[in-house]
Amino acid sequence: MAKEETTRSLSKRLQNVKTTAEANTFVEAQATNREAFHEMLQAQLCRKGMEIKDLLEHSNVSRNYIYNILNGERTRPGRDHVLALCIGSGMNFTETNRALESLKLAPLYPRDERDVRIAVCINQGICDVTQVNLLLDEHGLLPLQV
Repeated sequence: MAKEETTRSLSKRLQNVKTTAEANTFVEAQATNREAFHEMLQAQLCRKGMEIKDLLEHSNVSRNYIYNILNGERTRPGRDHVLALCIGSGMNFTETNRALESLKLAPLYPRDERDVRIAVCINQGICDVTQVNLLLDEHGLLPLQV
């Protein structure tokens, strides 16, 4: 996969897009560069040597939901489900944000306490949604709804 452009560099390029034809080219280029979430998740499971049963245990996401994502049938999972799957599969901060952005979901936001607490868990290598939810609860924050 080619080196992914940062949002900042894409924004700078977007400032110069003025015509419909240029916009179409810009949008098409972004769509081609976007890796599907189910492919990212499958690759992560392979890298970590994980099986689906491990992902079920660590993410707290239902078996059917996981299978529907992995086979590409569920293409618009909710943000909390994506976060739970990223955490459960052991994705790091960058990989998690890339997964969220691939689905056009908001990346972990540094001005949101819940997102900060989730990011810290990810950075600490916590790969279990139950642990993340306990920490969120300790701080009076909404747990991941999966």
